[in-house]
Amino acid sequence: MNTTTIRSAGVYVLAVLVVALAFIGVAALLYDQVPTVMIVVFPLIILAGGVGALRRTYTCYRAGGKWQVWQGASWLLLAFFMIALTGTGSALLDR
Repeated sequence: MNTTTIRSAGVYVLAVLVVALAFIGVAALLYDQVPTVMIVVFPLIILAGGVGALRRTYTCYRAGGKWQVWQGASWLLLAFFMIALTGTGSALLDR
């Protein structure tokens, strides 16, 4: 299997998660109580990353490359989206 495809998919997943966690981390540092809009945007960043990975999956499929790696990355990001959504949903209900 092509290790550059695996590496690029892994770096993509890590970059999306770092951006999302940095977003919510900066929001937590700047505000005493994190605004509702930032709580809602946090899982949307991960969802956008998952959709981007699905787009890359389709691009690799059309080019005849190793699309299965990108499909795995998209499923991983979509699973993280569901986890983030349940976590932020409970935070929104506490308000």
